[in-house]
Amino acid sequence: MSRYCTNRLKGIEGYIPGEQPQEQSVIKLNTNENPYPPTEKILGFLKNISLENLRKYPDPLSIELRKKIAETYDLPSHEWVIVGNGMDDIISIVIRTFIDFGEIISATYPTYTLYEVLAKIHGYDFIYHELDDNFELHPPFLWGKSKLIFITHPNAPSGVPVHPVVMEKVCNEKDKLIFIDEAYAEFSEFNYLRWVLKYSNLIVGRTFSKSFSLAGIRLGFAVANPELTRDMLKVKDSYNVNYITQMIGILALEDIEYSNSNIKKIKSTRESLRNSLINLGFTVPNSHSNFLLAIWEKENPKAQEIYIRLKEKNIFVRYFPQRRLENAIRITIGTEEQSKTLIEALKDILSR
Repeated sequence: MSRYCTNRLKGIEGYIPGEQPQEQSVIKLNTNENPYPPTEKILGFLKNISLENLRKYPDPLSIELRKKIAETYDLPSHEWVIVGNGMDDIISIVIRTFIDFGEIISATYPTYTLYEVLAKIHGYDFIYHELDDNFELHPPFLWGKSKLIFITHPNAPSGVPVHPVVMEKVCNEKDKLIFIDEAYAEFSEFNYLRWVLKYSNLIVGRTFSKSFSLAGIRLGFAVANPELTRDMLKVKDSYNVNYITQMIGILALEDIEYSNSNIKKIKSTRESLRNSLINLGFTVPNSHSNFLLAIWEKENPKAQEIYIRLKEKNIFVRYFPQRRLENAIRITIGTEEQSKTLIEALKDILSR
């Protein structure tokens, strides 16, 4: 396996070879999945699915799903929307559509590792603009002649948002294409989805994996000016979103209030868990996501050891052996019961 393919696997959210929890008894807080099930409307659809529809190819343009997304988010028409096989597919489509060999892509650091992996797979140069010590973005920006900029709002893995004053400065760089990755935006107090109506150089990506509890179906979408989406539609795979996924996406949007109720529960648990972690001695940025970055700056035990000892207790969190993150673990917001179990396990580990 080539090093780029190996790095591609490492870039997949939560992929750690040989470390994926399989037993039902584990508490899985390492891949930012929603702890609550998706709407039951989906179960009804799956029980009564038409075999005739499975016999046929799906709509290659996902028109009905795109119309539903446009309606849900108050966009002028479905022409402002493109859908993909998860957010990763959307990111890949953007790169293949707008970047030529030898051009430069940029992102903030630290961030989602897949941006750099995909850039290098396609043969593009890649540079980072460092976030400050609080994981916040500030000008002057250091992406120079980059053609495409990835901004993650809220940031992964810190959960820290990008505030509107700063984002406006980013979007005003009209000679650059700006991609705002809003995989976690539903858990934030503000988002930039509708900014595409005033910035023709802006693409905003979303996923059904987190807030809609649908990581298993692989569905993402992006919104942008139709001049951009038309080009992206030419580049995407012919049938990149299957029939079942298209229908499930529509059903999830029809019951968006159910998802919103789960988001409220997650945000409440996030606040209580953050307070508990701070009381244990962790430094925890104020996350606007469905996870917390818990920074442990004491010598003993190290953050990596905490991660390993939690795993021994069947509690899986995420550890990043990379620059600026060596002293931290990332924790997905689970249920209240899971959070209590996690805190008790941490108390035991830290008291030894």
